[in-house]
Amino acid sequence: MKNNLRNALLVLPITALLAGGALQGFAQNGKFLLKGNLANATGKVYLGHEVDGNPVVVDSATLVNGDFTFKGSLKSPEFYTLNNKSLRYPLNFILENSAITVTKTADSLSMAVVKGSAAHDVYTGFYNGPWKEITAIAGGIYQRSDQAEKAAKAAGTKVDSLTRVGIDKEFADLDLKNQVAVKDYISKYPSSAGSAAIIYDRFIGYPNFPVATGLFAVLTKEARESAIGLSITNALAIDAKTAKGKAAPAISMADPDGKMVKLSDFKGKYVLIDFWASWCGPCRKENPNVVAAYKKYHDKGFEILGVSLDSKKDAWLKAIDADGLSWTHVSDLKGWQNAAAAEYGVKAVPASFLIDPNGNVVGKDLRGEELNKTLSDLFK
Repeated sequence: MKNNLRNALLVLPITALLAGGALQGFAQNGKFLLKGNLANATGKVYLGHEVDGNPVVVDSATLVNGDFTFKGSLKSPEFYTLNNKSLRYPLNFILENSAITVTKTADSLSMAVVKGSAAHDVYTGFYNGPWKEITAIAGGIYQRSDQAEKAAKAAGTKVDSLTRVGIDKEFADLDLKNQVAVKDYISKYPSSAGSAAIIYDRFIGYPNFPVATGLFAVLTKEARESAIGLSITNALAIDAKTAKGKAAPAISMADPDGKMVKLSDFKGKYVLIDFWASWCGPCRKENPNVVAAYKKYHDKGFEILGVSLDSKKDAWLKAIDADGLSWTHVSDLKGWQNAAAAEYGVKAVPASFLIDPNGNVVGKDLRGEELNKTLSDLFK
């Protein structure tokens, strides 16, 4: 359920067989008929679905002159994938009980045209409309930020505070614009699972749970109780477990030497649980700020427990060494299926939780100057 669908274009081609009454008939019968043509592709096409956080192939079909067919039924619209080894990138789409066609228009299956899924239409309609305006504005802000960083680096200085404050305000204003755009859009389709998918994308996948809660209330019971809606309910419930003042969920995981480390080992100290990964650009960019905070406050009782979402040990260890991360590190090397990440509802990295000496959550996602200010107040 990621951003690669934002570029999917909804166009008209659809076979006469699936038009009109056939579409309505499958929806009324509670079944789906998924047909498609992957011109010039060979081998098999695989229909996939995520189960308990793991991708699972639920069906496959041999391509005959590029054609394939899948049949089945769903309780509610859900995200599925289509994959073919001869094509680049899978197609992510919302499957529902209707007659749906998939038509390949490029070498990348992710750009295929999906027709016949009302929920998918609602979902991609947002990314082909309001989201394009948001990303265009964001592109300009990122460009100005990069230019300021390059100019400061060339001068051997840091970006001046006035410029940094101005850029931060632009991002904050854009975030509010994004929230309004999503609310306005989903208000037009409150019964659609596609609207639930947009909320999940924008405010669960990129966590802003208070906003997600407010937007979720806009949806009807039908959308809230769809499979996608229930995933939001689950994410909000997990987030509530780590709200400020709540006891931090237990962590027990191996360090690079295989020694088990527990969060409870740090009781009596402030500890920042830092979820990151070697492959995460924003994490690596933030690491110098975390290193500076650790050096400044470690002797006063500040600890860090780095929890890596890596799956390759070598990459994990190289990143620790390269970035000078001298605190305690753990990982089960299961990537996004990391057990601690699941307990804390981590859907994106970097993510962090500040735990007090009594083992309670006192802060979330503190970065840069915000982290420094929080620690400064705590260790006065």
